[in-house]
This record gives sequence, structure tokens and C-alpha cells, in this order.
Amino acid sequence: MTDTRQTLSKEGFGAQLWGAVKNVLTEEDPVAAARRAKLQGGRAHADTARAASASTGTATAATPGDAPAPLSPMALALMNQVLAKPTAYTALTEKLAPLETIVVDERTRYQAAYALIRTSRSVEQVVQAIDMQHVQALDAEAARFAAQLQDKERAEIDSRAQESQTLAARIDAATTQAARMREEIESRIRETEAAMARDRERLAQLAQEIDAKRQELAGVQHQFDAAAHAVKTALCDAKATVLRHLA
Repeated sequence: MTDTRQTLSKEGFGAQLWGAVKNVLTEEDPVAAARRAKLQGGRAHADTARAASASTGTATAATPGDAPAPLSPMALALMNQVLAKPTAYTALTEKLAPLETIVVDERTRYQAAYALIRTSRSVEQVVQAIDMQHVQALDAEAARFAAQLQDKERAEIDSRAQESQTLAARIDAATTQAARMREEIESRIRETEAAMARDRERLAQLAQEIDAKRQELAGVQHQFDAAAHAVKTALCDAKATVLRHLA
């Protein structure tokens, strides 16, 4: 027989778990700190270990006098959520809490606490509450937390991952474009240098042709000057002959 009292909605339950875990990852509030100190000073840790072993089917042997390992802030937040629903087991733990400082022997303390609830709760109900309600609540919270973590990943990581991919693609495209532009520039430089070499060659050739033409023209001028001098000499001789014979 299980406890059928109302509890929080599943959606709100998971949201509170996420909020509690987020809080303990940043800064633990005084109420949570007091609650953690109380739990860590009692035997709730041994109960957690037994609940975990019940979910895996393994037995946990308790050694008298062994102090339970302290709960981490995240484990405490999860424990509070898993034990949030009133059950036969939580009824027992409520009675155990005030006996922590009064009854030293654990067995005696459990028997005394159970004596306070035995009229409405059986041992079978307490064990069944751990196996069928709290352990299942833990499994459900683990699944819900994983789903919420995936949502957080999509919201906070996927957009950055997409931006990273976009930037990487832009960098690759810019690298390719820069290489192409560099190749084009180098090709144009080679073409320009080749044109400059051809122009220099042509310039040297033109200089040679100019010198040759100047020499050629100078020779023609020399020949013309010689011819003009010869004609002038002949005309002078003709003038002298005319004057000599006809004057």
C-alpha cells in the first residue's frame, strides 16, 4: 500500500530541482545551509545509501560507529526534491529527526521513531515507499534533469556552435579568397614585369636605331655639303669663264 497524498506537479518539481541545483552551484542560501548541516549531522545519508542500493538491487552493510559521508550541495538539493513527497518513509524520518540528539543507538532510535507511526504505517510501507516512490522519483528527476540540461545546451551552446561554424566557414572562404587574390596579384605583377622587360628591350633597340639614323643622316648631310661645295665651285669657275671670254 502506498501513500496517495497530493504532491507538486512533475513539471514544477523538475523546475524546482533545476533552480535548486543552479543555486547551489553559485551561492548556497542560509536556509539550505542549515538544512544541509542538519542532514549531515544525522543519519539521512545512510538512508540515501540504502535507497540507492535498493534501486540497483545491491545491499549496503552499515558499520556501527561509521560516520556517513557528507552530502554535497547538489546531492542535498536532489535529496530534498526526492523526499519532497510525503510517504511512509518521510513520516519515519520526521520522527527520527528530534531523536538524533536524544537516542544514541541507531537501532533504538529507529524503533522509537517507528513506534510513533506504526498505527498508520507498516515496515513494509516504509520500505515500499523507498523502493517504489523515492527511488522512482530519483530516476524521474535524473531523466528530467537530463532533458532540461539538453534544453540548456540547445539554448546556450547550439547558438554559439552555429556562430562558430559560420565564423569558421567565413574564415575558410576569406582564406581561399585571399589566396586567389594573392595569386591574381602575383600574376599581374609577373605580367607587368614582363611588359617592362619588353619595353626596356624595345627602348634599347630604339636607342640603337636613333643612333644609326643620326649617323645615316649625318653621312647624307656630309655628302650634300660636299656636293653643294662642288656645285658652288663649278659655278664660280663658270662665272669666271664667262667674264673672261665675254667681258
